[in-house]
Amino acid sequence: MTINKSSQRLLVGLMAMHVLGTLFAYMVYIKFSSLGDGYNPQSFEMIREAYTNKYSSTVLVWGIYFYLGAIFPGFLAPMFLGIVVAILTWYAFRDVYKYISWKLFWICNSFPHFLVWSGSSSKEQIVIILGIIVVNFAAKRSFAEKNLDISLIFALLSIGFIFIIRPNYFVIYFIIFTTALLSPWLQKIVSRRLSVGVWILFYSLLTIVVAAYLALTSAFFSEDVVDYMLQVQQSFYAYSDAGSNRYGIQWKEFYDFLYNSFWAIPQGLIGPTLIESISKPIQFPVFLEGILFVTILGYLFFELLKLSIKSSILRLYILPYFYVCFIVVFVSYPYLMFNPGSALRYKQSMHPILIFYPLLILAYCRINDLMKIKIKKIPDKR
Repeated sequence: MTINKSSQRLLVGLMAMHVLGTLFAYMVYIKFSSLGDGYNPQSFEMIREAYTNKYSSTVLVWGIYFYLGAIFPGFLAPMFLGIVVAILTWYAFRDVYKYISWKLFWICNSFPHFLVWSGSSSKEQIVIILGIIVVNFAAKRSFAEKNLDISLIFALLSIGFIFIIRPNYFVIYFIIFTTALLSPWLQKIVSRRLSVGVWILFYSLLTIVVAAYLALTSAFFSEDVVDYMLQVQQSFYAYSDAGSNRYGIQWKEFYDFLYNSFWAIPQGLIGPTLIESISKPIQFPVFLEGILFVTILGYLFFELLKLSIKSSILRLYILPYFYVCFIVVFVSYPYLMFNPGSALRYKQSMHPILIFYPLLILAYCRINDLMKIKIKKIPDKR
């Protein structure tokens, strides 16, 4: 495989950013906040004994760093995986980055907390690697390559590990994988027959039917939901030394779950509130980063929405993606609500699916419009 100078500069730039991200994480960031699972080779045996005969994604992730640490000691192990993130990002975008706004591309790859968590030992770093593999497969299968190859095997393995490590994010990665895998048949059978209105009606009815079923069976409106809410709350409040915990949130009934979602979902994607940033100035740059993140996310989703209106083929990929994104974020938002620091960490697992996947779709669609390279043509634009 030959690499031209432009592609080589892209690869070197991404690798340099991720190396610097790891150095920043372990030399600066760690002085102000904890780093994820706090992997320590000396503690691995103790953790493994604590979970003897029990399933734990933490033990699995620590095992990865334990064996990798035998080759790359200290923070060189997560730095190595950070370089893997850079290489996978380059591989996913190398054929299309010329058709993306350079400023937008580099901003999306240089969010400080993305570089920190993709460069430090944590479940987030592993899920970011797996997520990039999945979105790369989904984009190329849907828009560029008709034939299946070894990338299918890697995508399947990645889907499986995401289910083990972060099951709450599994659904969205599984949906884009499935629609991409079946795209040649779905394009012929489904997409040409369904307008935007039909898609909206379908998802509205689906939501109503599921909600009605859950209400009638008393499964969703029962104590199970309250137990889930209290479990999430306790996972934060159990750490009394967590200085950034938010207290005094009304969180006792199911309707509290619905009410708090209106402010906690956007705030969770941002991180600290404006008041928190003013009272703790060190968080103000984090607040600005969160505002920029939400702004870019809104821009990407708006561009995808416009594409789905113009092309019935693209609706097949975009509208199910929108719907499942909303469901996953809605169900998972309590983990973003009680502690802004944890919110900044947890949302990084979604970076490949929320940021990179829309970027890839927009890039492939622009290539299709310009007809500069041979890809699977996207017909039926109106």
